[in-house]
Amino acid sequence: MKDIRKISVYDTLVVYYFSGTGNALKAARWLADRASEYGMEVHLHSIDRFEKVTPPELNGKTLIVFCYPTHGFNLAPIMMKYIAKFPRGKSGVVTLNTRGGLKFGKIYFPGLSGVAQLLPMFLLLLKGYKIKGSLPFDMPSNWISIHPGLTDSAAGDISRRRERQIGKFAERLFEKGRAFSYKFFVYLPLDIAVAPITIGYYFCGRFIFAKSFYASADCNDCRLCVEKCPTNSIVLVGKRPFWRYTCESCMRCIGICPSKSIQTAHSFVIPMMYLFSLIPVTAAAVNILGLPADGILQDVLIRVINWIAVFLFLIAGYFIFAQVLRVKFINRLFEYTSLTRYWKRYIASGMKLRDFGTK
Repeated sequence: MKDIRKISVYDTLVVYYFSGTGNALKAARWLADRASEYGMEVHLHSIDRFEKVTPPELNGKTLIVFCYPTHGFNLAPIMMKYIAKFPRGKSGVVTLNTRGGLKFGKIYFPGLSGVAQLLPMFLLLLKGYKIKGSLPFDMPSNWISIHPGLTDSAAGDISRRRERQIGKFAERLFEKGRAFSYKFFVYLPLDIAVAPITIGYYFCGRFIFAKSFYASADCNDCRLCVEKCPTNSIVLVGKRPFWRYTCESCMRCIGICPSKSIQTAHSFVIPMMYLFSLIPVTAAAVNILGLPADGILQDVLIRVINWIAVFLFLIAGYFIFAQVLRVKFINRLFEYTSLTRYWKRYIASGMKLRDFGTK
């Protein structure tokens, strides 16, 4: 029952969200539920596969929220593109980024935002908006490409803590007009410190991760991963899923695959990156370009050339890898040496297939 005593300074809440496995969507819904208790008009917009930006519904005093996961200590690239194309305005805005939270025993470990808060704030300020709040939000980590999946108990404990947290945040935000989590300021030095990793991940790392997924011999050609990919990055090559470089490693495909056939190819990516690092491309480029024997310029260029070489070789190697996976014996060999075969998958509790898509 609506509590008529609750009065908000805002009339309308508009939430734009991107969610790979449901964490950001749950946060958006929790916030929307609190807004409904205040009698606010609520609009939720998924930006999956967006082709054009949906202008906000400006009914009375409107609050706009951007809710998204943190990828590589940055906001998800698809959300960055959406905000970059968002129209100018003067409304109040809030950024809410979900981070990879973990729990071991009774100890909760937070994630880091990097520039996932700072960058969208800066972009929105340039567009004329007023920053009314921010919330770094630790939901259960879903990145099982790099760590085992959380137990149901640990994931449930983290989610329940976060639901209580967003309730308190929403109360301050709607009643006082602004709310900034103390975590934003506490973690700010660490977030700035990991900024260089953000740059490396955005320009190189995310493309390497995109070329780490494959479908094992257990794939039954249901094509659910193709239909539900939020960035339209999975295509069929030879009737088998193939991940394009636009993949953002949101982990949705791994989480929803009914046959659990989608894996991360640890036994392909790690050896390939090591072998490619031994190829003398960098030394040859330095000689061809006539760079000085030492200095900061050479060091920077060497690192850039090395990453570009590794990336290009990995793309070529992945294409060959996708072809040889048609041989069942080879496919099984990579499957049984992929850690994700043994790790628990993750989809936020309560999420259904129909929840993933444009709305």
